[in-house]
Amino acid sequence: MHSRRHFIQQSSLAGLAFLAPAKWFPTREGQFTYVSPYFKLELAASAPQLLYFSTDSLGKGMLDTNPLLPQQPVNAHLYTSRIRKNKISYYTGANQQTAPAWEIQCDKKSFTLQTAWKEGSSIAAFDLSFSQRLNHCTLLGAMPGGQQVQFPCVLHFPGMGSFRIHCNQPDVTLAYDAYRFHGPNEKGEPYVRLSLAAASANHPHITYRFESITIFPDLPGIRQDARFDGFRRNYINIFQLNPRIRSLANNSASDACAFTMYLYAEMARKTPALTDQLTAMDLVRNSLEQYLAGMKAYGQVGYKGGYGWQSEFDSCDSAPSLIMSACYYILDTKDHTWASRHYEGIKAWAMAMIATDHNKDGLIEYGHSGNAGSWTGSFKRPANWWDTIGFGHDDAYSNILVYRATTLLATVAAQLNNKADEAFFNVFAGKLKAAFYPAFYNAATGVLAGWRSKDGQLHDYYFLFVNSMAVTYDLVDAEAGKRMMQVLLQKMKAVGYTRFDLGLPGNLVPIADADYTHHDPRWGYQRFQVYENGGATGCYAYFTIHALFKLGMRSEAEAILFPMLENYTQNHFQGPCAGSEMTRDWKTWSGECWGYEGFLVDNYLPFLAVHDREHAL
Repeated sequence: MHSRRHFIQQSSLAGLAFLAPAKWFPTREGQFTYVSPYFKLELAASAPQLLYFSTDSLGKGMLDTNPLLPQQPVNAHLYTSRIRKNKISYYTGANQQTAPAWEIQCDKKSFTLQTAWKEGSSIAAFDLSFSQRLNHCTLLGAMPGGQQVQFPCVLHFPGMGSFRIHCNQPDVTLAYDAYRFHGPNEKGEPYVRLSLAAASANHPHITYRFESITIFPDLPGIRQDARFDGFRRNYINIFQLNPRIRSLANNSASDACAFTMYLYAEMARKTPALTDQLTAMDLVRNSLEQYLAGMKAYGQVGYKGGYGWQSEFDSCDSAPSLIMSACYYILDTKDHTWASRHYEGIKAWAMAMIATDHNKDGLIEYGHSGNAGSWTGSFKRPANWWDTIGFGHDDAYSNILVYRATTLLATVAAQLNNKADEAFFNVFAGKLKAAFYPAFYNAATGVLAGWRSKDGQLHDYYFLFVNSMAVTYDLVDAEAGKRMMQVLLQKMKAVGYTRFDLGLPGNLVPIADADYTHHDPRWGYQRFQVYENGGATGCYAYFTIHALFKLGMRSEAEAILFPMLENYTQNHFQGPCAGSEMTRDWKTWSGECWGYEGFLVDNYLPFLAVHDREHAL
């Protein structure tokens, strides 16, 4: 930890640094500090060890956050060091005439770490450990096995920026771990840890280069517009790779959720290449391969991570989410070799999904009835992502995804020249669409209900995401869609929701106690505006904004989008809230925090609405 006095010294030096493009400083304690508008590094003089690490990939000098955890001790007696302008060299022993064991050299937008081996020497790896409480950073890359990532890869710090990491040795990999100590009786500081291998007899000279970058679509309509700075810094926030399961997840140390895979894929379709050898769609494909190999995630029976999936049934949105993701990968990349290899596995998901239409009315069904008052007794999860609200039996949201999944799979089948499957999936999709509106439209409110329970009752709480997703994925025509969206906007005004900077609530009126599955006030039971019971979030807000743009309601869409963009720039959708154990991923309508993840990837899908705005200009 740095003392206040040390912080003031370093802040003063940093302030001087911005008078010029970049500066290095041998500090009073003998440490090495380099500051440019793009990053700040501070290293100990006694051993190759980082003390300060911050970045601003937009080059605006926002370098106040140091997410480093105290690094593992390095035996300082092994090293001497030498500071020269923009680099620091570490030698094993007093002889500084040989190549340094580690050398860090900085430039305005990049820095390199070089390591050299000599006979008889044993060099420690260069470790970087980051606090998830301070930043939910992640490493994005291909994972051939274990907790190793291939180069080139991307180290991304939400709200700060990214580094593309290169290595001159093609068979060297980067060790990667993350953990959050979330299980029962676990205690510890949640971390993300990288370890750069030191030179050895097999690799006597290794060079790692960290290149400061931003990855976002360079849309003409946003150039030179500071309102989109949060978009630029955070565009790839949705992609968080959990190294222990080698899959995209809620964050790098959190659960994978089968029912969010389609969100990653939707974003990946509009994401520029991460490196010259890696795309976001590659991350989607690699995660899908884990599922195809039998991995279970939250939302699926058999998932044991964290607190498990507490239902005897798969969530209704898990299978269509996986199918949509696979189809997007195939259709966008035209990787028909992969498609042919995995088609039967994808089809198996679809057939199991369709088989849950037990009454053959065209709508898939959840195993729990969804009847009011049925969520008593032993705890059980409902049908979808909204896992504290009693979606059951005929779930509108999941059936929207099923329609999208089957239409996409029909297209994939056609490309693979499987005419029988193309026809089968198109017929099912057509039957679902014909049944959908009559099943869920509530004439009393003028919008779609969330679910129709087994007793035939509609459960309608003015769900924004259900109605807007029906528009997004073409379950309703433009006339009906516009009418429903106008009703929802009027209802939003009537209930007094104006805090678009916080995102949107999933529902506009309180969920009845009899329809709430998690009977704990912390999770919204009997507490409207808390968590999923009407809490404000960026999650699923994209679909409302997109639907408004799609229906020609640009001013209404921008009235939601721009306040959200401002909060993205201020990083107000992530991290802990001051003076609270709660986090920013869920808030009440007045801004009180009720989140728990600290970083929830679903909050960042609304960046896709910037593309919608571009098309509307």
